[in-house]
Amino acid sequence: MAAEKPLCNSKAIAAVVPVFNPEQGLPGLCDALSALFGLVVVVDDGSTENQGDFAKLPPTCEIVRHAQNMGKGRAIKSAIGHLRKNHPEVAVLVCCDGDGQHAPEDVERVAAHALQTGRATLGVRSFRESRVPFRSRFGNVLTSFLVRTIFRFPIYDTQTGLRAIPSRLFASFEALQGERYEYEMRQFGLMRTLGEAFEQVPVKTIYIENNRASHFRPIVDSVRVYRGLFGGTFARFCASSVFGFVVDNLVFSVALLSLQSLGVARRYDILASLVLARVVSATANYMANRLFVFKSERPVVSSYARYWILVLFIGAMSYVLTACLSALFDAKGLMITAIKIAAETGLFFVSYKLQKRWVFA
Repeated sequence: MAAEKPLCNSKAIAAVVPVFNPEQGLPGLCDALSALFGLVVVVDDGSTENQGDFAKLPPTCEIVRHAQNMGKGRAIKSAIGHLRKNHPEVAVLVCCDGDGQHAPEDVERVAAHALQTGRATLGVRSFRESRVPFRSRFGNVLTSFLVRTIFRFPIYDTQTGLRAIPSRLFASFEALQGERYEYEMRQFGLMRTLGEAFEQVPVKTIYIENNRASHFRPIVDSVRVYRGLFGGTFARFCASSVFGFVVDNLVFSVALLSLQSLGVARRYDILASLVLARVVSATANYMANRLFVFKSERPVVSSYARYWILVLFIGAMSYVLTACLSALFDAKGLMITAIKIAAETGLFFVSYKLQKRWVFA
C-alpha cells in the first residue's frame, strides 16, 4: 500500500466532485484540484442552498447539473457520462467529497496510483483515532467485515468517497445500478464480477465538526447501503424471515392450546408444538424464498433437502457460538441472550448468502 510519487498537472486525470448544497470550502478545494489536474467536474446534484458558491468556482471547472436531487450514485454516473462524451482523453477519474474530508494531496496520491497501475484505487482512512465519530467507526467496521466475508476483498474502509477509476472501467461503472449511497457499495460486487480488485492507498482521516456536513441519513441510507451490499433480494429475504417468524409463533400457539385442551402432558405439549411449528414455518419460509425471494428454478427435492441441511447447520452453529462465546466471556443471565442475538445476527447474513448461492442457485 505504499504510495507512488504524485503526478502533478496530468491531463490524463480528471477530478469529480459530487455536491448537494455546497459547503464553504468548495471553491478552495476546486482551486487546489484545478491546479493539480486542470480538469475538475463538479456535479450539482439539485442543490437548494448556497447555490451562489458555484459561481465562485475556477473557470477550469465544468459543472454538470441535476434539476433535482438524484443521489450520489447518479451524480458519479453523470460525471462518468460527461467525461466519456466530452473528454475521451481522460485515463483516470478521481472522485472526492466536496465537504473538506479529503486533502488535495491525498486526492493526488490516489489518482497517481490509479494512473500508474491502471487499477481502481481507494483512499482508505484509519478508524483507530479517537476523533472519529462513533457512527462512522461502527458503520465502517461492520460493512468492511461484511465485504471481506462476502467478496473476500481485504478492504478496511468501504465507505470512503475517495476513489479513482481507470477509463477501461468507465462503461461498467456507468451502467452499474444504484442512484444513492448504495451505488458505492455495489461497486465491490461489480469488481468481483469483473475479476478486478481495488488497490488501496492510506490517506488522512479528516472529520469536520463531527461530520456535520454529511447528508447521510442513518436509517434510510443504511438500508440502501446494505441493499447495495447484499443485492436486491435482501429486502425480500428480510420480509420472508419476518413471515416465517409470524407463522412459527402462530402455529406454536394454536398447537399448544389444542394439545392442552386434549389433556396432553406438559412434558410433551411444548416439545410437540415446537417441532410442529418449526416444520410448518420452515416449509412456509422455504416456499416464500423459492417463489418470491430468489425465484429459483432448482428442482424442489434438491433445494428442499439443501434448505433443511442449512436449517440444521444454522441451528447447530447458533448453539456452538452461543455456548463457546458465553464460556469465553464467562457470561451470565442477559449477557448470554445478548451473545445469542449477536451470533444469530451474523448467521442471518450467512444464511442469506448460502440460500442465494447454494440452496436456490
